[in-house]
Amino acid sequence: MTTVSRPVAIGATAGIGIAAIVIPLTTVVSHSFARSTYPILLPAMKDDVLSSNTVAGIGGTIIYIAYLAGVVAVTLLSARLEPIEIMRTGLNVAAAGLLLTAIAPNTEILMAGLLFSSAGGAGIWITAPVLATAEVPPERRGLVIGLLTGSVGLGTSLVALGTRVARGAADNDGLWRPVFGVEALVTLAILAMVALKVRPATTSRISSGGINLAALKQLPGWAPVTLAYVCFGVVASGYASFLAEALEADAGVSRSGVAYIYIVMGISSLVGAPLMGAVSDRFGRRTSMVGVLAALGVGSVVIALGSKLLVVVGVTLFGGMWSSYPTLTATYVRDHIDDRTFGSVYGTMTIFYGTAAVVPPLVTGLIADASGSFTVPYLLVAGFAAIAAIVALRIPETRRPTAAEAG
Repeated sequence: MTTVSRPVAIGATAGIGIAAIVIPLTTVVSHSFARSTYPILLPAMKDDVLSSNTVAGIGGTIIYIAYLAGVVAVTLLSARLEPIEIMRTGLNVAAAGLLLTAIAPNTEILMAGLLFSSAGGAGIWITAPVLATAEVPPERRGLVIGLLTGSVGLGTSLVALGTRVARGAADNDGLWRPVFGVEALVTLAILAMVALKVRPATTSRISSGGINLAALKQLPGWAPVTLAYVCFGVVASGYASFLAEALEADAGVSRSGVAYIYIVMGISSLVGAPLMGAVSDRFGRRTSMVGVLAALGVGSVVIALGSKLLVVVGVTLFGGMWSSYPTLTATYVRDHIDDRTFGSVYGTMTIFYGTAAVVPPLVTGLIADASGSFTVPYLLVAGFAAIAAIVALRIPETRRPTAAEAG
């Protein structure tokens, strides 16, 4: 087991309360902005600067390539920089990318904006779990990290609702650039709060960081944990990249209806992530992981084959579970790995995850253009969810700490 002598602590300047508010806001930037906003706005963007599902798939692939590149950079820097320094840099890069996307006059500038905003998100997400749980007892880590990822659902709901309100006010169903502009301003505001209010204590240095397979292999059950996370990368990117387009083109949901579905899915995510984190605190990480992956498979099948009503049910189910699996994986790693080593180990795992997530958006776009629907891609997503669930059965179960251990 890899540990360091001293946990990250949020200092007295900011106070635990301030940090508990600000750090979850940063994960809204890393996952709700750009990554989740792109599929929400995709139908309108296709009408403007994207010419086909294949080109749109390239945009989705760039999001994951950029995130992967960001994860590699964070992992390499994890031994030399404080987690909070990496987070601040990630917020700066994300803000620049969102601003670039907001003013994009063509496909090339749009892709560049997606690249920077997604790369910055890696610096935020890889550091957030260790910062958020600095002074949290082990038996509450799942709940707290669940709140981190649950905030992504809240952010997605607000993006969808804000988009719907803005389009209604402008009487323009094709509006999309102002949404990214608002996200850039919000990111700068969050960056200011982090810079001014969150003051972490200095962490202990580690002898080696970067892409560290030796440290990863000290994680109990490192192989099934990593492989299941890789399969989830396929599930997440394959599912999310074309969801709005699939709802509109295949299920016959109106563009305004798609926005409302995203709101519901975001609320489901907001509730589901902390709920499953708390369940894992009580019943164990592996049990929760397997259950979440099974639910993801069911949700994907329903979307591929169901009626409009069933599709809404499937999206809601997937929304709650989609944000839960990263929660459970990060919590499992945090149970065994501390401080800067967490960034190295979790970053190494996420490199494998990101590599797997690069291909599905492009493949989904190609299949959709060739077949005229998204049925086959979503059945493939369900298949990978089933594979991930089978792999997760081999993860060592964690037990709930006793009262003596917790106290």
